[in-house]
This record gives sequence, structure tokens and C-alpha cells, in this order.
Amino acid sequence: MKAVPKIALFLILALAFVLRLYKLSAPLADHHSWRQADTAAVARNFVKEGWDFLRPKIDNMTPLHPGKPNSERLFLVEPPVYNSIVAGVYSLTSVRVEYARLVSIFFSLGSLILLYLLTSELLGKRTGLLAAFFFAVLPYNIFYSRVVLPEPMIIFLNLGMFLFALRWLESNSKLDFSFFTVFSMLSFSQKAFPLFLLLPLFVLIFKRFGFGFIKRKELYLWLVFSFLPFVLWRQWISRFPEGIPANLWLFNQGGIRFKGAFFHWIFAERIGKLILGYFGLPLAFLGLVLKPKKEGLFFYAWLFSIFIYIAVFASGNVTHDYYQIPLIPILCVFMAKGVDFLLFEKSAFGKVISTVLLAASIAFMLAFSWYEVRGFYHIQGGVDLAGAAVDELTPKNALVLTGDSNDATLLYNTNRLGWTGGFASNFPNSKESIGKIKEMGGSVYVTTKFDRNSEFGKYMLENFKVIKETDQYIIFAL
Repeated sequence: MKAVPKIALFLILALAFVLRLYKLSAPLADHHSWRQADTAAVARNFVKEGWDFLRPKIDNMTPLHPGKPNSERLFLVEPPVYNSIVAGVYSLTSVRVEYARLVSIFFSLGSLILLYLLTSELLGKRTGLLAAFFFAVLPYNIFYSRVVLPEPMIIFLNLGMFLFALRWLESNSKLDFSFFTVFSMLSFSQKAFPLFLLLPLFVLIFKRFGFGFIKRKELYLWLVFSFLPFVLWRQWISRFPEGIPANLWLFNQGGIRFKGAFFHWIFAERIGKLILGYFGLPLAFLGLVLKPKKEGLFFYAWLFSIFIYIAVFASGNVTHDYYQIPLIPILCVFMAKGVDFLLFEKSAFGKVISTVLLAASIAFMLAFSWYEVRGFYHIQGGVDLAGAAVDELTPKNALVLTGDSNDATLLYNTNRLGWTGGFASNFPNSKESIGKIKEMGGSVYVTTKFDRNSEFGKYMLENFKVIKETDQYIIFAL
């Protein structure tokens, strides 16, 4: 019987892996490809131009801020740990988007294992397997487990930090403390949301030491080592403001925090519909109201910390659905608690009715969530074909201006350096923009949104040679 949990975990892992292979080789032009393109470009440029961890570079030479040229193409967000790993895989194989997605997938599978181990230690193996199952099959999580973004890696680091914190507090092992510190260093150095997880960490530490935690020298050592990379990276990138994307708008642009629209988008549209497909909500709520046992307030503090993060970065979370990725592990835990209660505790409805209702709820949850998520896999029309044509028909050193928008997806698919132009960009589709780009060495213009009857369209057709035109894109030689 001891082998049953291991076999079950293996089967869940296999299921998770197979589900994440869906459209693995699709062009990088799917949902949120504008952000994936920059992440992928940094990794590709590490291979093409040499690895420079302190100066990650994208393909786009368009200034990130008006009046601040970014001639080096710096892209200074989180330290490029994920990009470096992808670049390493590229160096061993080839530069193909499916290899980058596989890196994310393997981090996601690692997260699944860590979530199982963490939940099992606090709630038992049965609940751990249920949490792992939900992590494996939620459509939202499946998609965001195979994107070219650092989030799958960060979730892995967060869960590793929690697991080894718990183990160190129980065993006082130096090895567990070392792993706890390393996972913390990497977690806190990345995006902002891991910093909010200090609250559940404090709950674990306080439960173990009480107010005596103040006297624990190893905790001060942990604090120094955990936050040193974060501080050093922030100090470093502050020297290059031209390479830091605008971010103040993420907090409360338009004063949306705690407005009706904020609650609607976060709780109804994202958590209720997109992530939990309506029918997962009762399971999560049931897990929430069940009396905590060995875990104490840890899981509640974890969930609360993510909601604090969502409230702080209100505009970012309302605008981007991938900002809710940190919710997935803890929602899986609470759903697992709810399901475990329905299956194995006494119920007024009886086992058969409870099991049938539960199976129906899970089936509806997955179906309705998939109904929303399936569109995420659709690619932008013509972007991949236009990019491939530019890559085939123009010199490798050609500088390209795209005309779709400030979205870098098309530029990434050309495999060239250049500028994003068109709607909402620094280089709108105009005669003046073309003149500026030519002065800076631009030699190719490509777009999938060409209007030959517009003033700009007529100007381009009258003054520049068409390299290739189809019903989906047009390429000009400048």
C-alpha cells in the first residue's frame, strides 16, 4: 500500500506532461505573446550575441520611455535566470520555441511534485495527491505552464522555499536550511509577488519559535542572503533607467483598486470563470471553511498574501490575466481539502450522491474553464508567416520596422533586430516614421494590417518596392 501514493503521483505527472504538450510547436504568437516575445528574445540573444547576465537584450530598439533612447536594447525586469536556462537548452539543441516551452513544462512538473510534498506533510498524502491532480488539469494552469515566461519557474521556487522552510523548522537540519535559503534567494530576486509570501513564512516561523524567533541568529542570516540578490539587482538596473519598462501604472491606474470593476474582474471573471470554471468555487470555499489542523493558519496566510499582492498591483492584475498565476497552488490546496472532505468524511447526502455530484462539479469546472482558455492557443493571424518570410527573404543584418502595433510578437518572429511601429507605438504608420527609421538604418517594413487605400498605404506602394505580398501580410524594402 505504501507504493500507491507514488504510483498515483506518477500517473498524475504523466497526465500533466501530456496535457502540456498541446500545441507545443505552435509559433510564438499566442495569448500574451507580446510579453513572451521579449522573454524569448533575451534567451535567443544570449545565444546569438553571447551570454551577458547583467545586460539582457531584446530585439526591439524602440525606446521604452519617451526621450530615453535604448540603443543597447536593454530589458531590465527580473534577473534573467529563466532566460539563461532556456539559452543553455538552446545551446545544446537549437533555437526553437518548443524547447523554451519544455523548460517551463518541466518547472511546472517540478512544482506539481513540490506541491504534493508540501500539502502531504501538512494535510496528508491523500489531500496532497488531490492538490497535485488539480494543479495538473486546470486548463488555465495548463496553458500558463507552457508559456515562455519566468512564472512557471518562480512558482517552482516559491513552493521549494515553503517546503524546505517547513522541513528546516521541523528538523533543524543545516541541509534543509541551505535549500530554504537558496530557494528564497532565487524567489525574492524575481518578480514582486514572491515578496508577499513573507507573511506565510512568518506564520510558519512564529508557530515554531513564538516570539523567540527574534533570538534566532540563523533567521538573520537567512534574511541577509535571501534579500542580497534582490537589493544588488535593483541597484544595478537603477543605473540604466532606459532599460526598465514603465511599471508605475501597475499599481492603481485610473483608481481602480477596490472599485466594483476590480472585484468583478478579479473574483468573477478571473478566479470564478477563467480559473475555476464556476463549479470549482464551491470546492475551494468548502476547503476554506474547514477547520485547520496541523497546518494552522499557514494556508490562509498564503492565500491572504496573494490577495494583498493583487490589491497592491491592482491595475496590473485587472489588465493581465497571467498576473493571477500565483493563486493556482493555493487554490488547488483548498479545493483538495474540500474534495477530501466530501469523499472521505461523513456526509448527510451519502457517499454515492456526494461522489456523483463531485464528479459532475469537477467535469463542469474543467469544461467551462477550457471554454474560456481554448482561445489562448490561437495565434495572431499572419504573424508567423510574415516573420518567416522576412527571415527567408532579407539579409540577416537587416533592421526591420513592424507596422502592426507596439507588440513585439511580429518583430520576434522575423528573427531580426528593429523597431515596433504602428498603433500605440513611438513610430506610427506615417511618412515621418519611415523617414526616421531609414535614417537609423532600417531597411525592411513588414505588417499584417496593411490598408492600401489609406494615405500611408498609398505612400508605401508609390515609393518602395514590395518584397512579398499575400492576403495576410506585406513586406517592403526601404
